[in-house]
Amino acid sequence: MGQVPNASPRRFRVASGELEPQDPSDLLGASEQSAPSERQAIPPPSPSPKASRSDSERDSIDLEDLLGEEPRTQRPPPPREYLPTPPSGTFLNLTAPRAATPTDFVAIALPRSSPPPSEPPPIGLDACLARLGVGLVETDAAGRIVRMNDAAERLLGCSTADGPLAIDDLLRTGALPVPRTNDGSITETPDATGWIERSDGEPLSIRHAIAPRENAAGSVIVLRESQGGAVFAPSVARRARYDPLTGLYSRRGFTERIEMALAESRRSGARHALVYLDLDRFRLVNSTCGHDAGDDLLQWVATRLYEVLAGSDAAARIAGDEFAVLLPGHDARDGERVAREIQKRLGEFRFAWGHKTFVIETSLGLFPFGIEGGNADAVISAASHACRVAKKSGGARLHVYLDGDEDMANSRRSMEWIAGIQHHLAEGKLQLYAQTIHPMGGRKEQGGHFEILMRVIDEQGRPTSPIGIIQAAENGRVMDSIDRFVIRKSFQTIGALSRRAMRKLELASVNLSAISLAREGLLDYIVEQLERCCVPPGKVCFEITETAALANLDEVRWLIQELGAMGCRFAIDDFGSGHASYGYIERLPVDYVKIDGMFVRDMMTNALHRAIVESVNRIATTLGIKTVAECVETADAAEVLAGMGVHYGQGWHYARPIPIGEVLKTLDVD
Repeated sequence: MGQVPNASPRRFRVASGELEPQDPSDLLGASEQSAPSERQAIPPPSPSPKASRSDSERDSIDLEDLLGEEPRTQRPPPPREYLPTPPSGTFLNLTAPRAATPTDFVAIALPRSSPPPSEPPPIGLDACLARLGVGLVETDAAGRIVRMNDAAERLLGCSTADGPLAIDDLLRTGALPVPRTNDGSITETPDATGWIERSDGEPLSIRHAIAPRENAAGSVIVLRESQGGAVFAPSVARRARYDPLTGLYSRRGFTERIEMALAESRRSGARHALVYLDLDRFRLVNSTCGHDAGDDLLQWVATRLYEVLAGSDAAARIAGDEFAVLLPGHDARDGERVAREIQKRLGEFRFAWGHKTFVIETSLGLFPFGIEGGNADAVISAASHACRVAKKSGGARLHVYLDGDEDMANSRRSMEWIAGIQHHLAEGKLQLYAQTIHPMGGRKEQGGHFEILMRVIDEQGRPTSPIGIIQAAENGRVMDSIDRFVIRKSFQTIGALSRRAMRKLELASVNLSAISLAREGLLDYIVEQLERCCVPPGKVCFEITETAALANLDEVRWLIQELGAMGCRFAIDDFGSGHASYGYIERLPVDYVKIDGMFVRDMMTNALHRAIVESVNRIATTLGIKTVAECVETADAAEVLAGMGVHYGQGWHYARPIPIGEVLKTLDVD
């Protein structure tokens, strides 16, 4: 049993009468839950009180709920294999003994459709004190504990079932020594009368009173956790470092461990590894079995992690179904070995709930790091990004983040750009470009026809491709912010044209993403910007990708109907790359079909792609829809397309994208 440094405890003898009895009424105060102590070897997690409630307890009226308080200190959890009451079911390890090679593991959660009758709740003063977090302990004349209520068990970290217990082995009188603060001063706890040396090694400051037992030798001790700020504040800080459901580190506590590893790297050059994992089917469990099943699954995953990790490793639940493991002193190879062991352990088991059984697959990202890691947030972000790449690649795989991975670095930069999207838009980091669209086969237009595009301005002030930014924005569900920025800036630019230039403008095309189509208020926003910028609706065409149109068919048809009545035109972009394209084109009253550039680009050498281009053009022409061929790069391709009867061509053969201002200047030239 650990001692608190600099403490000078006096043994508390119940029968000696050394302590003057105090008024128990001043003990009734709020209590806080003791945090898990720092571990040298990681113990298994304990189920949270919420997850372990029985169905009958959920349906009953609880005095804790009425008072707004729960007993906040917890007893140390029993061994994992012998949990007395499973959270919502029972896990069975149907395997050979440990010495055998495991071939298959099954975790079965048996729902309690007919729960056993629960014991009647205690009544009287004892129950009220327990509900308020006040412990009540009775001892015999020798100072041995003969009875204690639930609150006392939580405070002392033990129970009478653990064997004979002497109160003076657990309770110390006097103030708990508190470490010095940052300014060197000693903090004080004026309301503390003693402290408990818990069996888990965590000292707990308390306020207590003593009185003789009625009709029996011995004493009655009433105690609660001290509310003094100096001791209470560190207790809160410790609790914030752990996840209450799984017993793993919280993100805050995990960040502290990473900073310690980085400090070690700066001192000795040590290398470490961080594994970030995401459960691939967690949402399926939550949606089909309920959140109780999801909580059980998270606790079960935490238990598997404990089995794999060594005492110096650290595991955390970062958020939801995302976990992270810090492996101090591991290089990339050792980290990959542990990551694959984690993946194997989770994949060997089956999680069952009722009649449903789930295979637990995980996507993992591994980030080896040392001094170059920077700070804890950067390390977690890098490992998380590697995990997202693994998940995006199909899941159930491991992706290692390496310094030389340029694609990974670009993707990460794009995510960071999106994280500060509002700032970047305000700073002008996103600029409008335009690429002209040319008539084919001798057709002529009265004025300019172009598509409005985007370019991202890098740190050196150079325009770069927005593809990575667009992908990151779509993954982050913020593409609608970019769409609205482009709509507003485009309409402001067009609305500023002179009358002569406006007359010569044939059509300006603006792209809409699937996310924008799914957001409420898009129609109102477009109408508002058209009116505010004084842009004639007939000068605007909205391009919608085929995939986005099929995913939001009803919204797209309604949008086309409303804006089309005002004079706006519509085009289906990247046509031919989606599924069942020909079946849907008839249902969308669009004005243009843009043939996907992947077919146009190599149609001169690929007979199948050439046939697809011909077929799309023929069907669109039959429906009275004009066609635009994208990615026209050579004169030969332009000639073949014109021979097919394609109406317009767009690509480097005609013009490359240039700033929109330069395109609009040509409209003011005679």
